[in-house]
Amino acid sequence: MNESAQQPRAQRFPLKVPIHYRKSGISNWHDGRTVNISHTGVLFQTDENLQTGLKLEIRISLSPKTTLACQGTVVRHEPTVSTSEKTGLAARISHYRLANPDKLQETPS
Repeated sequence: MNESAQQPRAQRFPLKVPIHYRKSGISNWHDGRTVNISHTGVLFQTDENLQTGLKLEIRISLSPKTTLACQGTVVRHEPTVSTSEKTGLAARISHYRLANPDKLQETPS
């Protein structure tokens, strides 16, 4: 039996908040909106169709004074998760920290 079949899926929390992301090493930030989040990853909607395996820097706005700053990897595409023309992308989170958005070095505009 493979290892993933033995471990239960992480609990997802339906959280619909702004997300900003960029490809690692690239300066331009892009916008999206989360669909759900867990301790292992995030499902979000965006206008871009990013390739699986792409490394991302992610900022999730939890409140005006709290941002979840993450590094992650696109792991799959999801079927359209709403009636919009947005793409659903799932990213596995590898590193994260909570931060005041004013204290982040390169905060998305």
